[in-house]
Amino acid sequence: MDRNAKEQAIRLHECLDYIGLRAQATSVGLLQLCAELVAVGVLDDDAVDRIKSAIQHDIAVSRPRKHGQAEFETVLRKRLDAVFPSSCDPRIGVRVGTTRDMENALEGGAHQAVAN
Repeated sequence: MDRNAKEQAIRLHECLDYIGLRAQATSVGLLQLCAELVAVGVLDDDAVDRIKSAIQHDIAVSRPRKHGQAEFETVLRKRLDAVFPSSCDPRIGVRVGTTRDMENALEGGAHQAVAN
């Protein structure tokens, strides 16, 4: 992520955190909205990829440790790919792996954590 994109992601993260939009309910609503828009052809896969990238950037800049950052981002992207709809499958909530897999990614052992 380039410097400008990182600074924008940090500002957006701080703003959303300040107003309390870090809740799971907000995430579920976003996923459902994306699924609805994909299902009727309003969003294409490129648009969904841009949404996933925005989320990935925000999570990456809010992660306190940088050790294993590339591996963490790879696992994170696989998990985002699993839960977001696509034009081939507009459903949401596909299995993304275990909590332990994500803990491994957070600890820098992301090479072991693969989305199922």
